[in-house]
Amino acid sequence: MRVAVMGSGAIGLLYGGWLKLGGADVTFVARGSRLEALKSGPLIAHGRLPFSLDNLNAVADIREIEDVDAILLAVKLYDLQAAATAALPALRPAGSMVAIQNGINVFRDLKAILPPSKIAVGPVFSVTRIDEPLSISYGGAERVILGNPECEVPAPAQAMVDIWRSVGVDASISPEIDKILWMKFVGLATGAAINCLSRLPAGVVYHDEGILQYVRQSIAEVIAVGQAEGIKFPDDMAENALKFLQSFPPTAVASMRLDLDAGKRLELEGISGELVRLAKAHSIPTPFHSLAYAMLKPFVNGPNRSETNHPMRG
Repeated sequence: MRVAVMGSGAIGLLYGGWLKLGGADVTFVARGSRLEALKSGPLIAHGRLPFSLDNLNAVADIREIEDVDAILLAVKLYDLQAAATAALPALRPAGSMVAIQNGINVFRDLKAILPPSKIAVGPVFSVTRIDEPLSISYGGAERVILGNPECEVPAPAQAMVDIWRSVGVDASISPEIDKILWMKFVGLATGAAINCLSRLPAGVVYHDEGILQYVRQSIAEVIAVGQAEGIKFPDDMAENALKFLQSFPPTAVASMRLDLDAGKRLELEGISGELVRLAKAHSIPTPFHSLAYAMLKPFVNGPNRSETNHPMRG
């Protein structure tokens, strides 16, 4: 099976590495120092399913390859459509796109580019970190759940699930992928907004009584919007979401907080922004996420340098 990985960050390298470990012909699309590192190898993963892989295939441009069975999309939400559009010519006629991303609009965005029958989507479960040049550390579950909200999962996606299973990944197909994505989104949206607004790690924000009221409010807002979208959450969803967040290591922070600190683009539009837009369509108030969206929007493309370079003191 031939797979191209778009998005050679920690997630793309980890899940692509497991595919290669299982015998797939994997090509990573990367740029700059990451591309050079992939060409020289090895790619190393540290965790319950470790690997060290040499003889890696890597290209700078997806146009350098063709006739792949699947495109594994592991890019940021704001790059999803551009990456999928660029990768489409490399896909063979019976191929499919598989997006491993945390978001509730991924299937909708991909459906604007190719037929639903060629799409599989699923959330990210592993918590990853990459140290240069190509050393990945990860925690959490070695887990993949794929699905398609409208039709059967395409055969190449099923084949990828089988390969992941062969190396020990807990991989499966779910007929309720929308519900799974929304359940993950409850914690994702809460963590992203709380961490970015407070600039504090999990050990503080999920245990401080003053902050916890806003954590609970965020959870309630996401659940209310999801229910309006037709999602049937478990009765104990709010309680379990909070317990899950409180189980994080004390120093853990959301990936969007890391991007904010580094002055990178934020996935804000696909997280709080998407939630606020859906809430308005259903006339549901979301005071916390509306505030988070407004306060973080000036940083969506990086720091507002016109403000940070010339501070005024009063």
